[in-house]
Amino acid sequence: MRLVSPLTLLFSLFSFVSIAQINITFPMEKAVFQRNQNNTATIYLAGNYSSSISTVEARFINATNSQVVIDWTTFTTNINGGIFSGYVSNVPGGWYTVEVRGKLGTNIVGTATLNRVGVGEVFLIAGQSNSQGLEGNQGEVGASDERVLNHNELSWYDGGLGQCDKKFPNYPSFSQIFSNGDTRSNLSKTGFNPWCYGKLGDNLVSKLGVPVVFFNAGAIATSSINWKESSDGLTTNSHYSQQPYCNASGVPYSGFERILNYYASVFGARAVLWHQGETDNYIQIAENAYTSNVNYIINKSRSEIGNVPWVISRASVFDKNANGGAGNSNSSVINAQNSLINSGNKIFPGPYTDDILGSNRGDEVHFYGSGLIELANRWDAVLSTDFFNNATPITARNFPQVSVSCHSSNELRLTAPSGYSSYKWVRIDTGNEDYEDATEASSQSIDRSSGIYRCYVTDGQGNITFTQPVTVQNIASQCSCVGLTSCSGVTYLSDNQACSSSNGWGPVEMDKSNGENGAGDGTTIKIRGVSYSKGLGIHANSTIIYNLNNNFGRFISTIGIDDEVANATNGATVVFKVYKDNILSYTSAMLNKSSSAVKLNIDITGVNELKLEVSDAGDNNFADHADWANARLHCVDTQAPSAPSSLTESLLSQNCVTLTWNASTDNMEVEKYNIYQDGALIGSVDAPTTTFRVMGLNQLNYYTFVVKAVDYSGNVSNQSNLLEIVTLQNLIISNSNKIINKGQSSSLLAYGCFGGTVTWSNGSTENPLVVSPTDTTIYSVSCKVGDCTSIVTKDTVKVIPDCKTLYTLVKNKDNFSGTNTSLTFNASQTISATNIISSSAKINYNAAKSITLLPGFSADSGTVFNAKIAGCPNTQSVILTPSDTFEVIPKIETKISSSDSKTQ
Repeated sequence: MRLVSPLTLLFSLFSFVSIAQINITFPMEKAVFQRNQNNTATIYLAGNYSSSISTVEARFINATNSQVVIDWTTFTTNINGGIFSGYVSNVPGGWYTVEVRGKLGTNIVGTATLNRVGVGEVFLIAGQSNSQGLEGNQGEVGASDERVLNHNELSWYDGGLGQCDKKFPNYPSFSQIFSNGDTRSNLSKTGFNPWCYGKLGDNLVSKLGVPVVFFNAGAIATSSINWKESSDGLTTNSHYSQQPYCNASGVPYSGFERILNYYASVFGARAVLWHQGETDNYIQIAENAYTSNVNYIINKSRSEIGNVPWVISRASVFDKNANGGAGNSNSSVINAQNSLINSGNKIFPGPYTDDILGSNRGDEVHFYGSGLIELANRWDAVLSTDFFNNATPITARNFPQVSVSCHSSNELRLTAPSGYSSYKWVRIDTGNEDYEDATEASSQSIDRSSGIYRCYVTDGQGNITFTQPVTVQNIASQCSCVGLTSCSGVTYLSDNQACSSSNGWGPVEMDKSNGENGAGDGTTIKIRGVSYSKGLGIHANSTIIYNLNNNFGRFISTIGIDDEVANATNGATVVFKVYKDNILSYTSAMLNKSSSAVKLNIDITGVNELKLEVSDAGDNNFADHADWANARLHCVDTQAPSAPSSLTESLLSQNCVTLTWNASTDNMEVEKYNIYQDGALIGSVDAPTTTFRVMGLNQLNYYTFVVKAVDYSGNVSNQSNLLEIVTLQNLIISNSNKIINKGQSSSLLAYGCFGGTVTWSNGSTENPLVVSPTDTTIYSVSCKVGDCTSIVTKDTVKVIPDCKTLYTLVKNKDNFSGTNTSLTFNASQTISATNIISSSAKINYNAAKSITLLPGFSADSGTVFNAKIAGCPNTQSVILTPSDTFEVIPKIETKISSSDSKTQ
């Protein structure tokens, strides 16, 4: 055994830290995720690593006061092929610095930090120019708080094509909303500038205390008709030029659809902020038409992303002098907007803006300067506590976790998760980054030897999310370990090379224990006295990784502390863990040298990487010699074992029977045999055992038994032959003399113990048992067949008391018969009798005062009956009988006494 010095541990730790590296690849800096109604969100984290790690932990620190909100917590559900990913649940609303650290066992081997990540509010913007904002300087101002954010990108109109741009936004990058004129002031997808949203964001952050992000899909000069028609992919005409709007079909709705499918899918959303109505005033739309059009758009959006709330501003002002417009405000439009709000269908009131006029609205349509500040304040007022309490948001979709496996000796297979309608791989290191970039592949999996790849996955409603990037160059060397490329029969891990292994002391030993010095000096693997010919002998802390290439169905092993450290004075405590593709699937209890062996049978169907880990249970690794005994793999198996045969019985007794059968065969291995009694499962035995002791049966009862074999995949054989038995009757005792005088004996013979051993209550195993009790005694006897003992049978040997005051002997109860019956009753006073003496019995009645033979008494011919008037014992007596044998048939009372010796 090995005791590691603190100096050695310190050196090892520094060595790891110096070469280790991890990076965070998701989320991006300053990303904001929509909180739920409990003020929390699930934050997905992903990254890559360049040296071995076993777990990754994260903590969340409040960026404004440096307080730890969520301390170090393990979040990884996927550590595989140089990448990790997972999530932390219930992160409360706030603005955070996120620290991540990778660990190998208990050692920290790498750290990384996200400077800012938020849980807060995500808003989607739609409508016309007073939602989109105008090109040029209208007096817009940015946000003063770093927590008011945008994706700085404008993809509105493609001048080269002469039409609106319908592409998806680029891969998100976030920044504070800056003032107009700053190159970072656009609001993706269509926002020309901060408009009123910088100020609105400041108001909301001040009120809510959480970060806010805006995504804009407003479209200038659009009516509700344009939005409805384009939502069906149609070309819709501008009401001003009478030409196809933006020279593109599906616009303006396509821009809104993109931010729904993309941003809301990745980050979630609280609500759609809808400001639209000015053009509908211009065209004098009917109230019911406006209501119908907007309802159609709302329902269309919800069919794609979910039941997102909408907030509808009351807006209709249009320049009364422009193009024969109908005046300043339009009651039909306002009434329609109120009607939508009053429908109660998660549609909430936005601000009323028709009274913001004058210098705030220089062209009598659009807001300028202080008008934008007033617009922001009005939006802030309607986004009240009541709104946030009742507007249930949609939250971010699950982050798709990519898996990595070896395809060949120089290629990795990258696999996106299943369940999506389409896949799009882009190669990032060649300049691609975004969904709209050149497609590398459209399959769920790709095989590559170099490059950095991300997959965009799309669900059935068109919503897009993306995987983390995978750097193939950094991890392709892992494929030099091809691993186990096929499955045939039972595969022992000790017969195959692991792709990687680490051990607390010395090498991992094959088919022997770790040994005293951990360098090949181990002996036969033994756990709690049971030896195993195959297996892995290790010393904690240990990690062993095998590439299975999805070829196997079960991992089977027996685990425990090896007996070679049974005399260790301390230590020898470990915890076993099994990972399937870096997902922890089994953790043992803490096992020590006194713990029983634990049997594992774990489903590994579809698993690429099997990782076996043994940790030191937190008390250093002194004497932590542990075994993966008989560690082996089975193929995916649907074939049942053969039926057990020749089921027979032995050691049958009153309450037990032993069943024995011939072993089943299986294409893998039989795990156990199930035993059924009268059709009900009563127990099982692990193979290769082929016997079972049935206990607790009832005597003289009929039972049926069958046996079925079960393999490690749970396949069950047909039943064996039917075995029928009848249990033995309980023992019967033959008693030669049930009544004796003191000094006499009785012979007790127990019948019915076939093939077993009789044991009497006095401990004797003789049969018959001769006894001479001095007092009346109850004798019991049982039969032991094998390890099963029957219930006891009892019989009594009655000893007649010597010189009892009187005897009253009655018919039937006190009848005496048989040549072995020779009894004397001595009474100091009287004897009365109505009993019968028969069959050569020899009976003596001695009484000092009287003997009364009452009607019913008889002494049959051939018996010996003596009656004496005598004290007891051995006093002067009068013998009444003229000879040793006579027959007395009393018909009248007969008294015999010392003063009157006549028979009447």
